[in-house]
Amino acid sequence: MLIGSAGGACARFTRTAPPRWNPDLAALRVGGDTGVTDTVARGVVHRKFADRRGPRAIDVLDVDRALCWTVVAMKGHAGAVGRTTTSALAAAVGRSMPVAGAVNADFFLFDPPGLPTGAHVSNGRVVAGPGTRPVFAVDSAGRPWTGFLSVIGAAVSALDSMPITSWNRIAPAGLAWFDAAYGPSVDTLTGAVRVVLAAGSGLVQVVDSGPRATPIPSSGGVLVLGPRAASPLRERFLLSARARGRFAVQVRLAPFHPREAVGGFPILVRDSQELAGLDSAGAATFAPARHPRTLLAWSAGGRRLLLVTIDGRQPGHSVGATLRESARLALDLGATDAINLDGGGSTTMVVRRDSATVARYVVVNRPSDAQGERPVGNALGVVRQRAGGQGGC
Repeated sequence: MLIGSAGGACARFTRTAPPRWNPDLAALRVGGDTGVTDTVARGVVHRKFADRRGPRAIDVLDVDRALCWTVVAMKGHAGAVGRTTTSALAAAVGRSMPVAGAVNADFFLFDPPGLPTGAHVSNGRVVAGPGTRPVFAVDSAGRPWTGFLSVIGAAVSALDSMPITSWNRIAPAGLAWFDAAYGPSVDTLTGAVRVVLAAGSGLVQVVDSGPRATPIPSSGGVLVLGPRAASPLRERFLLSARARGRFAVQVRLAPFHPREAVGGFPILVRDSQELAGLDSAGAATFAPARHPRTLLAWSAGGRRLLLVTIDGRQPGHSVGATLRESARLALDLGATDAINLDGGGSTTMVVRRDSATVARYVVVNRPSDAQGERPVGNALGVVRQRAGGQGGC
């Protein structure tokens, strides 16, 4: 039998009474600010700051989770591949639930286009599995978390049991599991071996290493052995696959299975402290240079979420921020925890603006690309929770 498990150990959260809600941002500690405040909805406030010290243009969506707001991971295509603008993503989700605003989320690849660098989990469904970078995630109660997710799994045949180390993401030196949440097919990769399994029975249907993409069945899935897998693992896998028997597949995320998750890099602040290595993270021009940045932060025991964009690469308007400056801004905003999402030309914040007849999603920051808003791999939206949810929402 083929078994796919979305479960896993629950995250442990300290249950303490959150501090009293303060409607005024602690961000006023950011020296030399001028600001504009706009209430998007009860519990969601858009604030715009002009920090003259950069100059630096900062937009913040200040979200009170206690008033039934949460965040969702948004992808514009049926699967992990594809790019869409943040405003279009917000508008699409807004047709089925109230969306107050959104920011761009994870770094993404251009080949295949729009594949998030890290995990993308939407309503518990793993669209793209975790990579080597951290994620921002929320649990079933909407509580925020940053850290590293991993995949624990196995493919068991009558002949062998082999570890699965990746879910809806290629494992170059190991075994990965792809299901229909990833999309219609697994891309070709020279030297990879792809084994299609039937739904329910786990029977081997196809063993493929050719140049064409392998379709993913709507039920069932595809086991993919990476091209750099060690010879013993490759031999064991091929022996089991060519026997045309069955594989039982089990996969789960650890340390818990989030309801929503998007990748980012790096974690900036934890427990009100800047993390080490912020001056050297990533490429030589990534951490110490000033770029547009998109941040996700929270405070008040996770009750308050702060979605932040910092414009950059526009002299006279906004020069951007280094990673360390981004961390210090998060602290000045009153955050206890923060992570850098994607930045550069992707940095975008959209806010809902209702006209007499239709809801519109307006870009409120100034993206640095000459053509304006850039299509991105995914986004993070602020949505109203449905009735009957956690805490009476």
